[in-house]
Amino acid sequence: MKAAVFHKIGDIRVDNVEDPRIEQSEDIIVKVTSTAICGSDLHIYDGFFLQLKDQVMGHEFMGIVEEKGPGLSKLKRGDRVVPFPIACGHCYFCNPDLPVHCENCEL
Repeated sequence: MKAAVFHKIGDIRVDNVEDPRIEQSEDIIVKVTSTAICGSDLHIYDGFFLQLKDQVMGHEFMGIVEEKGPGLSKLKRGDRVVPFPIACGHCYFCNPDLPVHCENCEL
C-alpha cells in the first residue's frame, strides 16, 4: 500500500509499505476514508520532535473497519471508526481512561 513516510527533516515521501496485518488480538485494520494533518506531524517534519527512524505519518483519520482481531467484541467489519488516540487499552495510563498518555502508543 502507499503511505506518507517521514525520512528526515523536511523530507516526507509517498512510499510503498507493507500492508497492515493483525498482530495482536485487539488490533483492527481500518480503510481510511478521511484524514488530516496534525500539529505533531508538522513538528516531526520541521525537526521540533526528533524522529530517528522512518515513520508512516498521519495518525488523525477516520474510516471503516476492514478486519479485526479476535479479542474485540464491540467492533465488526463495516463499522465507522475514528481511532485516535491509538492506545493499547490496558497499560498504566489506559486503565484509568487516560489513553492519550498510553505507554504503548506508536504514533
